[in-house]
Amino acid sequence: MIKVTGLVKNFGDNEVLKGIDLSIDKSEVVVIMGPSGSGKSTLLRCLNFLEEPTEGLIQVGDYEVKAGGKIDRHRKKVIRELRKKTGFVFQSFNLFPHKKAIENVMEGPIAIHGKGPVEAKAIAVELLAKVGLADRADHYPAQLSGGQQQRVAIARSLALDPLVMLFDEPTSALDPELVREVLLVIKSLAEEGMTLVIVTHEMNFAKEVADRVVFMDEGIIVEQGTSQQIFEHPKEDRTKQFLSKVEAVVTE
Repeated sequence: MIKVTGLVKNFGDNEVLKGIDLSIDKSEVVVIMGPSGSGKSTLLRCLNFLEEPTEGLIQVGDYEVKAGGKIDRHRKKVIRELRKKTGFVFQSFNLFPHKKAIENVMEGPIAIHGKGPVEAKAIAVELLAKVGLADRADHYPAQLSGGQQQRVAIARSLALDPLVMLFDEPTSALDPELVREVLLVIKSLAEEGMTLVIVTHEMNFAKEVADRVVFMDEGIIVEQGTSQQIFEHPKEDRTKQFLSKVEAVVTE
């Protein structure tokens, strides 16, 4: 479903990703964790070319793009198609403030897939119900809680009918009591067999839903394995150090 080969990303002289190799199977739920500045979010943003990689190859489904290639019409078209197949949920919701919830969800099917308003509205109604917000369809983002806004953002991404959903710390901007409602929606997607790549600090959630956990630090993949392997029997000292600090914070 996803294959990353030799992925490098530089910001000026700062090499943030240092040759990442990663494959993700269809219906697999992969959680990426690591300390701040380890390159997790940059990796996620490179997967759908929100960030242009410096070197490497990215494949999503049938679409393959080599970093640093000639910027021509064909390459732009492939990147555009690749993005259609990768729903992206940001930390900060990024909803259109002047549009109602249902209009936010309708935007993608209309603008990206060329659907008519009637069909797009039917899609939006179904997806808002799916994330538990059927009764909030006509509310503007400012009238919704943070958790509700993030669930609208998830519905908006699902409206593109993606092959994979990318979540960049989807609960980090939420009050603690609102986190669970968002995580439950993500868990339901996992149970339905959707391919998910999730950057998160929610360790208990990662243990619950992840088929595989990838631990990153300083731009490389230090270790990866099942959630049981990583959380209960990590092999690398750096992974052990990180988990011990995270667990200490959780138990304080």
